[in-house]
Amino acid sequence: MNNNYLTRFLLILTALALLVVPFVACQPRVEEQADFILHNGTVYTVSDDWKIASAVAIKGNQVLATGSDDEILAFAGPETQKFDLEGKTVVPGLIDAHAHLTGYASSLDQLNLVGTASAEEIADMVGAKAAEVGEGNWITGRGWDQNDWPEKSFPTHAILDQAAPENPVALTRIDGHATWANAKALEIAGVTRGTQSPPGGEIILDQRGNPTGILVDAAQGLIRRHVPSASPERLKELAVQAVNNCLAVGLTGVHDMGGGPAQIEMYKALIEEGRFPFRVYFNLSASLSNLDELLAQGQQNYGDGRFVVRSIKCYADGALGSRGALLLEPYSDRPDSSGLVVNSQEVLTDQATRALRAGFQVSTHAIGDGGNRITLNAYEAALQAVPREDHRMRIEHAQIIAPDDIPRFAELGVLPSMQPTHCTSDLPWAIDRVGMERIKGAYAWRTLLNTGVIIPCGSDFPVELIDPRLGLYAAVTRKHPDGTPTEPYYPEQFQEVLTREEALKGFTIWAAYAAFAEDWLGSLEPGKRADLVVFDRDIMKVDPAEILEAAIVMTMVDGQVAYDNK
Repeated sequence: MNNNYLTRFLLILTALALLVVPFVACQPRVEEQADFILHNGTVYTVSDDWKIASAVAIKGNQVLATGSDDEILAFAGPETQKFDLEGKTVVPGLIDAHAHLTGYASSLDQLNLVGTASAEEIADMVGAKAAEVGEGNWITGRGWDQNDWPEKSFPTHAILDQAAPENPVALTRIDGHATWANAKALEIAGVTRGTQSPPGGEIILDQRGNPTGILVDAAQGLIRRHVPSASPERLKELAVQAVNNCLAVGLTGVHDMGGGPAQIEMYKALIEEGRFPFRVYFNLSASLSNLDELLAQGQQNYGDGRFVVRSIKCYADGALGSRGALLLEPYSDRPDSSGLVVNSQEVLTDQATRALRAGFQVSTHAIGDGGNRITLNAYEAALQAVPREDHRMRIEHAQIIAPDDIPRFAELGVLPSMQPTHCTSDLPWAIDRVGMERIKGAYAWRTLLNTGVIIPCGSDFPVELIDPRLGLYAAVTRKHPDGTPTEPYYPEQFQEVLTREEALKGFTIWAAYAAFAEDWLGSLEPGKRADLVVFDRDIMKVDPAEILEAAIVMTMVDGQVAYDNK
């Protein structure tokens, strides 16, 4: 080969190299190539600096990066799946910080009484169910609320007796704190005029001293122990259905408030079977007879963060709707009662102390100002016995709080875990229960935030509906989905609303913090789990009413599409 041909050959090789080098340089290293990229939208990362991006890159089960379209598309490789958001909005996966997933799953097999307008309507449903299942079989249901009926007083067993005389009937109130039973169920349970109400419960009696069929709080156990349970396999199928329903409304996880070994084994089995694209932060029921044995096993984590056991659930009082919430002074609409002590301050102190010693978190149901006070007192005593710098003890609901007790949450480091839709569901009749003065300490979101605490947000489903959009809307408007009330029930009502940023934090990073998970969950930041939700519109900017209409386009858990409505 002469020199001219050699020179010409080398020039061609150089030119080809110059063409190839830019192509090679623009390809990310294999370890930096994204598996999935969402771009051309709005991404609320919920990071500390509230970064708003237009794209997010996912590698494996983690967020690789967030940024502009150009920045994130630079992580694309030959195998990267790209999803054009076309202007849609991405937020971190929504977390319900207070729910009853197993209870919701079980309710899918029962009569759904939510929204019923009268006892007569329910009786018709019970009669139809009796004809379907045949004589002698139990009929169960959940969701009735006498506060929504023309007649606000509790119903009696008589109307159920007429509808299903040969079937035992047990219908749980919407809040789970009262059961409406017919005469057949009372007979099976052995509840008569001579039956004493158990501690922490009440058997409602008529003027002649006979049971009316309403059993409140702990008294429900007299009936419930006789209701047959669904088979373990049926419960698993219902749990799968419940999880799918949650994913469809943008939930990627819940804090499940109370259960035991049976639920643990069920969720473990579903994870092992690959049928659990979801996260559950599980609370052991403090009333379990083998609680100490379970605490001794230590914190548990199954499925790499899919199912975590590290908290216990205690009860201080009942619910406001059934007048079981413990008040410091009598009910305004029942002067002979201040509610129920489900567990005394001494019992709560003992439960909290045992949990702290085992390294577990403590979450306590407290609704009335009396219930909140004895819980705060119990927590203070437990922390004196077992000092913990980062205990993150929680009060679930924290609905009615005496003014002097509001600062104690921040002082003790206690998290008020609250449910925005409880406020909008309860307010029309809550004023009747507690009066105009005490209502000022009710659902006091802004007042609590101003003391320096955060508020993990949830729904308490199946007490409320599972949809977190209802909670986001209630948090920023303090109104019903129909836009009422247009005028406040009391002067301070609308001063307690959350900002949209606070509401979103309540269902994401604050909920994660309440479960000790803020380092790996709750925001879309590099290295955190790729749990996210795609909305068809910007829920942070649209008219508040449009939050309710925002469609869920996609839900991802651990970088995998768990729900797709594209």
